Amino acid sequence: LQGSNRVGRDEPVVLLTSGLSQPERALVAKLGELLGGRTADTFSSPVSHVVVPVGHLPTTSSTLLGLLAGCWVVKFSWVEACLQAGEWTPEAEHEAGEGAQRSRINRRSLLPPLFDGCFFFLLGRFKAISKDELTKLLREGGGQLLSRQPKPDSDVTQTLSAAAYHALPGSDQALCTQYIIFDPQGPHRPAVVRRGKVWSAPCTWLLDCITAFRLLPVSDCQTPV
Repeated sequence: LQGSNRVGRDEPVVLLTSGLSQPERALVAKLGELLGGRTADTFSSPVSHVVVPVGHLPTTSSTLLGLLAGCWVVKFSWVEACLQAGEWTPEAEHEAGEGAQRSRINRRSLLPPLFDGCFFFLLGRFKAISKDELTKLLREGGGQLLSRQPKPDSDVTQTLSAAAYHALPGSDQALCTQYIIFDPQGPHRPAVVRRGKVWSAPCTWLLDCITAFRLLPVSDCQTPV
């Protein structure tokens, strides 16, 4: 591939699939050969594209890590368009939603990762997604892991001046940057959404933030105090 046909990158094309059928994965492998690249079995830094089904963005580790890294996250329709044309075609119209676009632009603009300036404590056990996987996602997203549960009334918590880059400007989340993450199906559900500078949020909120590539408001299902 020459010039613009190098999909806007200096690195080779490395394709990773998520949620595709076996026949679709075979076509992705065919495209990898056509573009002079290759396919990958798991996510790693050389991956340039994550290919997902049309109409559905799976919350698999491959997809979430691709979004955090700012890769092209594209629908399978891009693969079909390239194969039909017999060459590379632009990815933009096949991008898998606004979150994918935001993450890619964030990377190209050399802006901080999604969870930059945020601190997280993982409370209790997790069933739907493992604590190890959550830890990996948070670290890949630039978040900092806390070894002890933050105490809202402690001097350290109250004087923490870190700002969350991707929070809405002027929102409480811009300066209240400590989060207790829990499994909504587990027994360790905190009594309130926010106490002082500390939020309590379900792990599903984290996944939603990644797919939207935004620090979303923590649901006010209970009155913060």
